[in-house]
Amino acid sequence: MKSIKEKKEHHRLRKSAKTKRVTQRKRSSGPVCRLCLREPGDPEKLGEFLQKDNLSVHYFCLILSSNLLQRGQSNRGFHGFLPEDIRKEAARASRKICFVCKRKGAAISCQKDQCVRNFHLPCGLERGCLSQFFGEYKSFCGKHRPTQNIRRRNVGEESCILCCEELSQISVENIQSPCCSQTIYHRKCIQKYAHTSAKHFFKCPQCNNRDEFPQEMLRMGIHIPDRDAAWELEPGAFSELYQRYQHCDAPICLYERGRDSSEEEGKWRIILCATCGSHGTHRNCSSLRSNCKKWECTECAPAARAIECTLEDSGDIPCCSSTCLSRGHFYRDTRQEENPGPSWTSWPGSSLLENPESSGPRSHSWESKGVTISKSCKKSE
Repeated sequence: MKSIKEKKEHHRLRKSAKTKRVTQRKRSSGPVCRLCLREPGDPEKLGEFLQKDNLSVHYFCLILSSNLLQRGQSNRGFHGFLPEDIRKEAARASRKICFVCKRKGAAISCQKDQCVRNFHLPCGLERGCLSQFFGEYKSFCGKHRPTQNIRRRNVGEESCILCCEELSQISVENIQSPCCSQTIYHRKCIQKYAHTSAKHFFKCPQCNNRDEFPQEMLRMGIHIPDRDAAWELEPGAFSELYQRYQHCDAPICLYERGRDSSEEEGKWRIILCATCGSHGTHRNCSSLRSNCKKWECTECAPAARAIECTLEDSGDIPCCSSTCLSRGHFYRDTRQEENPGPSWTSWPGSSLLENPESSGPRSHSWESKGVTISKSCKKSE
């Protein structure tokens, strides 16, 4: 049996060996966080790496440091955390030893009463510590962290529906949903999903629950960014919305430069559907007046007719009722035009055109091709 002296010597040697291994870690050649002494790392775990005025910090280290207050406006310092306050917090943390790596500079403390454990944020993640990103932004060590009653019989038997891989045998690496029959996911998968969808799109992947699910994920330490979704932040994500539709959808385009060409004014200007804006026509291709500014495509015309009928039935006919759509088919008669363009009979392939529905002079039904014209825009005969 070892004596007390031998036990003390053995403990001293073990502590010395641990300290030696820690001090032998390779020093980083790049910038490191002032509060955790680590390199930038994974932004999903450590947050954005901020640099300003020869000061570098992880965003999560800022908001989770136990004694660091946000005393400035959001446009000052690092999201409201002033540089002088960060330096004071780093000086305080330099006297605190991390219970994981045994090095100084541990700025985060366990918020459980009478717990004296301090840790660096990266070290705490490795040892199962948990931090909450709401309210007072509390952090807990692995012993005092919030827990879930995950059914052990399911762990290892089910797979995560987000990555389709088997669940971990370590309970802290899994997280359980409060809805959907308490489905279990990988914690890292939920965090990646929250980082991508952000606050306004974060919901249960199965039942779309937006109340219980986000609240439970916040309690269990999932960071849900308060910003737009990742796909909305991509360069040019909404560039198509700024492009005006410029294409003539008339059955036969008479413009010699083609359907994708137009002029600023006159009969060759493209007029868009006043309802959907996703169809267009040259004024001359639909027999519109040169100053006409309204036109409805056939897809939107039924709705316009329904509104017109409703107004007529109620007796409340607006003063601009003359712009309502015609109930009948519109036929384009080429004999009444000054410049009729190419003869219709010269177009190749009779199968490309609808058969005329009326007898007499050759005419063409444009409504079957998605073109309808308001009464006020028809050319006077």
